[in-house]
Amino acid sequence: MADKIAFIGDSTSVAGFRPLGVAVFPVSDSAQMRAAWDEVARGGFGIVFVTEPVYAELADEIAATADRPVPAVTVVPGAGSVGGVGEAKLARAIERAVGTSALIREEEA
Repeated sequence: MADKIAFIGDSTSVAGFRPLGVAVFPVSDSAQMRAAWDEVARGGFGIVFVTEPVYAELADEIAATADRPVPAVTVVPGAGSVGGVGEAKLARAIERAVGTSALIREEEA
C-alpha cells in the first residue's frame, strides 16, 4: 500500500517535515539525489515532494513515473530557491485540463 509520504531535498528544506511523519531524504549532490529517488520509487510511497534542484537533476526518472498512479510527485521550491518549475508545471496542467491558459501573469494584464 502506498500510503507513505516522502520529501527529497536539501537538509534545510526537508528538516521540518520529519515531525509530521514524512520520510525525509536530505541530499546535497547528484549521487545522493539518485540514491534517494531509487529508494522512494520502490519504497511504496504514494506522494513524493521534491525540491526544484532535485527535480532538475531527476526530471527523466520522475517523468518515467508520470503515467503511474503512484507515486504522485510534487515539485516545491527549496529553501532559498527562486522557484519557477512548480509554477510552470501547474500552468501546463491547467492548460491541458481546460484547453487554454487560465493563469494571467501580471506583465500580461
